[in-house]
Amino acid sequence: MMEWVTTLFDSRLFMRINAILGFVFLGLFVYYYFSKEGQDERGRRLIAEASLIAYAALFIILNLFAYAVPWCMDNTVRMANGLQLCYTLFLFIADVALWILRKIR
Repeated sequence: MMEWVTTLFDSRLFMRINAILGFVFLGLFVYYYFSKEGQDERGRRLIAEASLIAYAALFIILNLFAYAVPWCMDNTVRMANGLQLCYTLFLFIADVALWILRKIR
């Protein structure tokens, strides 16, 4: 299992795919921010709540990533993949939280 993770994190293709996913998730969040629904008072509140949830998740993600830093420092591509994965997960959680909050309220 660890060999598979090492091979995945050493891959530049994984880094590109991860970066593209990060930009897609960022684009979805920004799209909602500038949409008609995101401009009213309810939309602003949903964006604020989703951002707070994502911020709390970022705190947890980066604290977990701190344990992997010695392993990631063996290779620069591995380190870049680790940081990009943290960013992509942060944006994914923000988008999912926003989607769930939109459905609940």
